[in-house]
Amino acid sequence: PRLMTTRSGRYGDAAKSHVRNGRLRVWLGIDSGSTTTKLTLIAEDKSILYSYYSANRGDPVALVREQLRQLYALCGDRVQICGSAATGYGEELICHAFHVDHGLVETIAHYTAARHFRPEVDFILDIGGQDIKCFHIKNGLIDGILLNEACSSGCGSFLESFARSMGYTPAEFAREGLKAQAPVDLGSRCTVFMNSSVKQAQKDGATIEDISAGLSISVVKNALYKVIRASSPGELGKRIVVQGGTFLNDAVLRAFEQEIGTEVVRPDISGLMGAYGAALYAKSKGKTQSGIITAEGLSHFTHEIKVVSCGLCSNHCRLTVNTFDGGRRFIGGNRCERPVTKAAGSDALNIYAYKRELLSSYKETEGRRGTIGIPMGLNMYELYPF
Repeated sequence: PRLMTTRSGRYGDAAKSHVRNGRLRVWLGIDSGSTTTKLTLIAEDKSILYSYYSANRGDPVALVREQLRQLYALCGDRVQICGSAATGYGEELICHAFHVDHGLVETIAHYTAARHFRPEVDFILDIGGQDIKCFHIKNGLIDGILLNEACSSGCGSFLESFARSMGYTPAEFAREGLKAQAPVDLGSRCTVFMNSSVKQAQKDGATIEDISAGLSISVVKNALYKVIRASSPGELGKRIVVQGGTFLNDAVLRAFEQEIGTEVVRPDISGLMGAYGAALYAKSKGKTQSGIITAEGLSHFTHEIKVVSCGLCSNHCRLTVNTFDGGRRFIGGNRCERPVTKAAGSDALNIYAYKRELLSSYKETEGRRGTIGIPMGLNMYELYPF
């Protein structure tokens, strides 16, 4: 595979030292994902000066706070953060907590990053910790999006859990897969059935290498035949970019190329593409000074979490109330705006009453074959008004 890099090369300690030289205009991107948190700091030439990738450990706010502290300690007053953006599952939470300038949906963040590495890209496959995202690109615009459904089988957490159960780290497990001589055929089924298949393969004498490779192939087949539902490799396009933390696994990358029979581009920052795209988006906004929390603000930053039941209606939603310094709050888990606005309920927006009103307004119609009526039941009753 072609390994694409940012202009300053691979991120790491050498890139971090670049931050120390002079006062630089920089832009910050944060990707608060389902299982991991990523940050990138980019310069004028879009090269990465600093990056961070870590498991959430159940508290992404604490991780982002610690990384911002490290950034401010490293940079001092030698850099100027001109803009910031957040994306991912925790986008709104991170924006509220740290006064991040912009929030954007993951699809735009990942497409922005992929286009930087391959401007003519026509298909993007992103396999994250618990989801698979596929983007068809046409004429420079996202033309179609495909997502996996409820099951997380075939995602990064799926591989990680198998690696841990066998006493390996994910990186070690991936390296073993590259040595396989006869990968086990495990199909592309639910995790529950996959466990049984792996145990049976072990009983049959399969090696760790063959099991690791078999699981990597199952991830690829799940993406191709369960999510994309491709009948041929040509449906994906000719200029393909793969990304997401799961594609840092070389065995998964190689399995994908063998399955579709063509080379693809995997950027060297595959696991950071969401954060990198967010940073590029922030840069495109042309701001000269970010409103993100300052080093002084971080010294007073507090975060408390409380889970309560909303009693404003009969739904009794379980709310996660995040309280920050100064009394700022962010509420999650609500299915309406009432916990936030405290507005009283109103029948003016009662969709069920509206549906009944529509149904009663429809009249029988005389046609050549007689009278056509609308039955007041089953799917017709449920769906016809809409």
